[in-house]
Amino acid sequence: MSSKIQLYTLVCLLAVLGIGVTVYKVVCLGFALSPSAREMVWTVEAEISFDADGGPVEVSLNHPDNFKDLVIVDIVDIVDENIGYTYRVVNGSGGTRALWSTENAKGPQKIYLRIKAYRRGSAEGVEPFKRENDEPRPPRLSGAAEMFADTLLAAAKEKQSDPVPMAMELLRLLNDPENNTGASSLLNLKHVLDGPLGVARALLHRAGIESRVVGGIFLGAKGAGTPYRRYLEVRDGPYWVLLDPRTATAINSEAFLLWQLNDESLLEVIGGSNSKVSFSSVENSMLANVAAIDSELGRKSPLVDFSIYTLPVQVQAAFKLLLLIPLGAFVVVVMRSLIGIRTSGTFLPILIALTFLQTTLLPGLALFVLIVSLGLALRSYLSRLNLLLVPRISAVLVFVIIIYLAISVISHKMDSDVGLRVTFFPMIIVAWTIERMSILWEEEGVKEVLIQGSGSLLTASLVYLLLINRLVGHLTYSFPELLLVVLAVILLIGNYTGYRLSELRRFEPLK
Repeated sequence: MSSKIQLYTLVCLLAVLGIGVTVYKVVCLGFALSPSAREMVWTVEAEISFDADGGPVEVSLNHPDNFKDLVIVDIVDIVDENIGYTYRVVNGSGGTRALWSTENAKGPQKIYLRIKAYRRGSAEGVEPFKRENDEPRPPRLSGAAEMFADTLLAAAKEKQSDPVPMAMELLRLLNDPENNTGASSLLNLKHVLDGPLGVARALLHRAGIESRVVGGIFLGAKGAGTPYRRYLEVRDGPYWVLLDPRTATAINSEAFLLWQLNDESLLEVIGGSNSKVSFSSVENSMLANVAAIDSELGRKSPLVDFSIYTLPVQVQAAFKLLLLIPLGAFVVVVMRSLIGIRTSGTFLPILIALTFLQTTLLPGLALFVLIVSLGLALRSYLSRLNLLLVPRISAVLVFVIIIYLAISVISHKMDSDVGLRVTFFPMIIVAWTIERMSILWEEEGVKEVLIQGSGSLLTASLVYLLLINRLVGHLTYSFPELLLVVLAVILLIGNYTGYRLSELRRFEPLK
C-alpha cells in the first residue's frame, strides 16, 4: 500500500470517527452545538405526608420514568436530618423506588422527593426505566363478563375499527353506564380490574389491542397542587397514544411525566396512616449540555463517563485552554503552507496568541513590539563583544527581565495597568525570539526581520481571534473529538505540494 493511500485512509478514518462521535452526542445524548442553547427544565417536588404510629416506619415512593423525549435529570430526597430517616434507592422488577426508613417516628411526618426533568429535542436514545416486558397482562374476563365485553366491543367496532379510535369509543361507552347495560355490568367489576381504566384495558386486550395504564402529572401546570392523574395509553403501530378516560379523547403527552405504570403502587407506608402524596412543579432553564451530562442517559454513556467532564474543575479549566492549541496550530499550517506567510519560528505565533488571551490584542501587540525592539537594540551591542551562544542568550534573558521591570514600573507610575501585563509574556521565548531575529538581521537584513516579525504578529492575531471565539471554545470543550477532524485536515495540507497563495504574484502578466 502506497503512502498516499495510507494517508487518505487515515484521514477518512479520523474524519468519520470525529464527526460520527459528534453526531451521536448531539442526536442521542442531547448535546448542543450552540454555546447559548438552553433547555426548559422542570423541577417537580413530591410531598409525602402521613401520621406515624410511634414505631418503625418504612415509606416507599415509585420513581418517575423517562417518557418519550422527556428525560429525568436528577432525583434528590429532602428530609429533616433530625427525624432520622435513611434514604436509599431500590431496584425491583416493577421499576425503581425511593425508600425511607427509621426505627422510631410518631406524629405528623413530611418527606419530599425532588426531581428535575427536561425535554430532549428527540426521543432517540432515551431508554425508559420501566420495561414493557415486565408489564402484567390484564385479568381474563369470564362468565357473564365475557358476554358484556363482546357486546361493548361489537358496539365500538361498528363505529371505529382502528386501535385508538376504538379505544376512545370504548371509553365513551364506559363513561355512560346509565345508557349501556354492558358498561354498567362491567364497571361493577372495577374492584377486580383496577377501576374503569382496568376495565377498558381488559376490553382492549380481549380485542387484541395493546394498552397500558399510566399515572403521572403534566409539567405545564405551574405552582402548588399539580394534579396527579391516571390515563390510558394505546399502542398505534410503533407509537403510544395517551387517552384521557374522563373525556375519551387523545391528549398531547409531550409534557407528561410518567410516575406509575399499570398496577405499580405509587406510595406505600408501613407504620403510619392517613398517607398521601401531592405534587408541585416549577419551570426554569439550564444549559443544554449541562442537562445532557446530568441526565441518566448521559451518566450511563461511556462518552461522558470517560471524558473531560469527570475531571476536577481546575483540571477542566486547564484543558479548556489546551484544547484550543490544535486550532492555533491549524491556523499556522494554513498561513505557512497555503498562504505563504513567513513567521519567526513555527509555533511562536501560538505562544504569542496565548499571551494575548491575558493582555488582550492591542496592548499585547504594543508590548511585544516594544520588548523585541529594545531587546534587538541591546543584542546588537552584545554582538560586538564576540560572546559564545549560551552566555549571549543568557545575557539577553537578563536584559528581557530588566525590560519587563522597567515597563511595569513606568506604567504603574503613569497610573496604567497595561504595562503590568508584560509579565504574561514567556521571557524564555521572548529572549530566544530576540536572538533568532538578531541572527536573521545579520544574515538576511532588516527587511527579512520585518517580514517574519509582522507575519508572526499577523498569524498570532488570527489565532487569538479564533481562540476568543465563544463558539470555537464551546465546540472544542464539548466535542473534543472534533480535533480528530482538525488533525485530518492538517494531514491533508501536509501532503499539499502546490503553489502558495503569495507565490501566485509571480504569474501576473507583464505590463
